[in-house]
This record gives sequence, structure tokens and C-alpha cells, in this order.
Amino acid sequence: MLHYTIKRILLFLPILLGVATITFFLLYILPGDPVLSMVGERYDEETIQKLREEMHLDKSVGVQYAHFLKKLAKLDFGRSYVTGEPVWDSIWKRFPYTFRLAVAAMAISVVLGISAGVLAAWKWGGTVDHVAMGVSIVGISMPVFWLGVLLIYLFSIKLHLLPPSGYGGGSPAYLILPAFTLAQASAAYVARITRSSMLDEVREYYIQAARAKGVPERKVLVKHALRNALLPIITVVGTDFGSFLSGAVLTESIFAWPGLGRFTLDAILKRDIPAIQGAVFFMAVVFMVINLAVDLSYAWVDPRIRTGRRSGSE
Repeated sequence: MLHYTIKRILLFLPILLGVATITFFLLYILPGDPVLSMVGERYDEETIQKLREEMHLDKSVGVQYAHFLKKLAKLDFGRSYVTGEPVWDSIWKRFPYTFRLAVAAMAISVVLGISAGVLAAWKWGGTVDHVAMGVSIVGISMPVFWLGVLLIYLFSIKLHLLPPSGYGGGSPAYLILPAFTLAQASAAYVARITRSSMLDEVREYYIQAARAKGVPERKVLVKHALRNALLPIITVVGTDFGSFLSGAVLTESIFAWPGLGRFTLDAILKRDIPAIQGAVFFMAVVFMVINLAVDLSYAWVDPRIRTGRRSGSE
């Protein structure tokens, strides 16, 4: 297990360097001049030149890149052009809001998705199966922004049951609508993956043997089949959770949630280069860490992975 973990971590490092490089060149990909976006319409050349020197934009690309990596190693993303605050402080201030939303959405996705998938596999070919899969198709196909607006209209404007937007000082009522909006596509996909994996497992000999011994069908599905069907489910859950933590831009914008996704969108709209670079790099690292955790969880679920063995080679 230790060798498997070290191998995965070493693969993590070159990817991290690649992400840092892409993040740096965002400065050159984005249109416009970052210095002019700071000073506005009225400026003088002396001020422009001074700002270019402070931002090292008067240096060659290689020198700027080396300076960027040096600051990155210290978790220094510079200061926001708009607010003047350190970008790292702004990111770290908003990440807990995104984390709370991501955990709530992921909990909804896992509970609803796995439950629907197991139920559909249990009632395979019947009405319950067709209804569950039909609902999942709708969930996957439904745009997030449309569902968010629909939920606000129904539960906030018409029924007056839940607040339409904002954080509300941490009140759970403000979390319900954005969490369900963020979770809907993930829950639908988890349901389909769970059903597919479960149907593959129930055809295995060990399931037939358990049934022959008189083990109740519910126990066969949940205790035996579901455990061995977890690998593709973990992949979907881990990937979705990483994307949730990386900033649910649309959901946070629709519900005015003060998280990382909304911070990133505001930075893009205001052409705040340091904030964009810092947010993109941070979100990429979070996504990579989640994927690394998913890889390591494979070895815990299936010992054959950490030993490099597969069922076909045994």
C-alpha cells in the first residue's frame, strides 16, 4: 500500500507543474492589458511604466515565469487588482462556503443516487426500474441554471418556503436550494452507474451461490453486490466532489452564494488577473487532491489494485 501511495504522489508532481504553467500563461491568453485594466481610462505613461515594473511585466517571459513559480511555492498569488487584498486570503476566506455547499450536495447525490440505483437493479425490468432511469435521464439532461431558477420560482416565489438566495448567516434554509441544484446531475449519474454496476455483479457466481444458500435478496444486493460494485461509483462520486469543491460557478452565481465559484466569475468579469490565476490554480490542485484520494481509495476497496494484480492474471 505504501509503494502504491508513493507512486501516485510522484505522478502528482509533474501534473502540478503543468497546472502552474497553464495558470501562468493565462496572463497572455486573456485579451487586453492587465495594467490598463487597473488604471482605468485616465492614466499617464509614468504610472503605467511603474506598475509594469512592480508586476515584472517589463521582464522577459522566462523571468516572469520563474518569479511566478517562486511566489507560488510560498502560496503567494499576489494582490487583487480590484480589492488590493492578498489573493490567497480571499480564496481561503471563500473556500469554506464552497466546501459546505459541496458536502451538502455530495451527501444528497450519494444518498439519492445509490438508493435509486440499487432499487432499480433490484426491480430490474419493472416499472420502478423504468421510472428511476427515466428520472435520471431528465436529471442528467437538465441545465443547472434552468433548474436553479425553477426551484427559486417554485419554493421561494410561489410557495414562500425557502429563501431565494444568499448565505443567511449560515442558516440551513439557505443551503437547501443550491445544494439540490448542484446535486441533481450528479445524483442522476450516480444512479445510472450504480444500477449498471449492480447488474454486472448480480450475474456473478458468488451472488448465485448466496441466493442458493437462502440469503435474503436485499442482503445479497446491499452487502455483497454493492460492495463489489463500488469502484465505478467511487470514481463518479470523487470526480463530482472535486468539481463541486473547485467552485460551482453557475450554482453559486444563481443563488448569490459567497463561495469560490462566484469569486472566480467576478474576477473574470473584472479582468482581475492575480485573482484568476490564484483561483484557477487552487481549484486545479483541489481537484487533483480529490482524484488522488479516489485513486488511493481504490486500493482500499480492491486489494488487487495496490498489488498490481487483476482478476484475469490471477
